[in-house]
Amino acid sequence: MAYRFGLALILIGLISLMVFVVTYLNHEGDVLTLLLGASLCALGLMVRRRIAHRNRIDTGRFRIFRRFSERFPDEE
Repeated sequence: MAYRFGLALILIGLISLMVFVVTYLNHEGDVLTLLLGASLCALGLMVRRRIAHRNRIDTGRFRIFRRFSERFPDEE
C-alpha cells in the first residue's frame, strides 16, 4: 500500500513539474509549482526506497564474508 502511495506521489510530482515547464515556456512560470513537484517526487522516492529496503530478500550472496565479519566484529 505504501509502495503505491509513493508511486502516486512521484506521478503527481512529475505532473506538477510538467505544468511548471509548460507555464515557464509561456513566461508565466511559478516557483512554487517547481518546488511542489520536486518535493513530491523526492518524498515519493523516499517512501518507495524505505519500503524496498524493508522488503529486501536475502539472496545469500557473499554469506561466507558476512559470517566471517560477524565472528570478528572488533577487528577494524
